[in-house]
Amino acid sequence: MERQGDRDSASVVRRLPVMELLDTASAARLLGLESGLFRALRFFRCLPAALRIRSQRFYRRSELEKLREEWCKAVRVRPEDRIVALGHEADTDRDRQLDPLMRVLALRAIRHRIMVSIFWTMIITGGAICLTLY
Repeated sequence: MERQGDRDSASVVRRLPVMELLDTASAARLLGLESGLFRALRFFRCLPAALRIRSQRFYRRSELEKLREEWCKAVRVRPEDRIVALGHEADTDRDRQLDPLMRVLALRAIRHRIMVSIFWTMIITGGAICLTLY
């Protein structure tokens, strides 16, 4: 977006693009999660697909925001119902950036993935036993 105020001045105002690709640390900060919990989400494949550029993982901002909306919608929490300030007097900057709701929702997603994996393992094992015995 370019705009010139006066014809006499040579200044041009340009809007900087929003950074669309985020590295792992920035993606964790965007979701309000600790880096360890973010790695656990990646291990259990609860995150959107990452792009690999020169052996580094990058996540699209739009996909992470969509994931946040889906998780909040699953527990019927609207963005306007949430309190923006997590605490008036946070001890450190790190505590101020963490989002307790997103932590609970991330742990919920991991538990769900584990339960689905156990369920399918039981089905496949049971089917294999039935085929072997009969």
